[in-house]
Amino acid sequence: MAARNIQHHRSNRGASGNSNARLIQLSKSLSWLLRHAVIKEGLQFQSDGYVFVDDVLRHRSFANKYTIDDIHQCVAIDGKQRFGLKIDETTGKEMIRAHQGHSLEEANIDMREITDPTEYPTVLHGTYMRHWPSIRDKGLSKMNRTHIHFAPGLPKESGVISGMRSNAELYIVIDMEKALKDDFKFFVSNNNVILCPGNENGFLPARYFRLVQNRHGEQLPLPVDLFKTTTSNE
Repeated sequence: MAARNIQHHRSNRGASGNSNARLIQLSKSLSWLLRHAVIKEGLQFQSDGYVFVDDVLRHRSFANKYTIDDIHQCVAIDGKQRFGLKIDETTGKEMIRAHQGHSLEEANIDMREITDPTEYPTVLHGTYMRHWPSIRDKGLSKMNRTHIHFAPGLPKESGVISGMRSNAELYIVIDMEKALKDDFKFFVSNNNVILCPGNENGFLPARYFRLVQNRHGEQLPLPVDLFKTTTSNE
């Protein structure tokens, strides 16, 4: 009897692991489609980034692999709240979108502009040590996205659910007050990620770094000339 119980427990644990892996893959596929590939893949989407769930499930990456219940579960358990669901008022059909992270300029994601820097006393970007030399010289880049992403605190702090990877090795704290004075724009998304489009080249220069430290609290030196006075975001 005991042997059968142990075997049953192991079987359940394996099934749970397979289910989790399946939902993780679904989350990755949804992120790819909703953030980057909607237009290329020919899906109809609204200006706020919402796509019909039925269209997603008919796409070759999802058809015969996932159900609408899988999507509901994926959205519900996502700790970073990457996705949002709604019912389309015209058709009565369910729609889904990614809250942020888009590379699609056409996606007008729901976000609020930040005008008071005291609203977010801590704004930081998490990255990896290997990227620091380039970031120190060129600043932070939005890369292939529409915005540079920041968190309003360290991972797992109160109210911080997204904005950086939990295994980031380097934390770059931003002087948002200084950046706002120089006409950089900052926004906050529905899931509390702070977003900045950068300058005309998509960069936030390193002169707007307040401090840089590794995950052990050790500060990295910044060149003095980064802090020269400036009145432009060029």
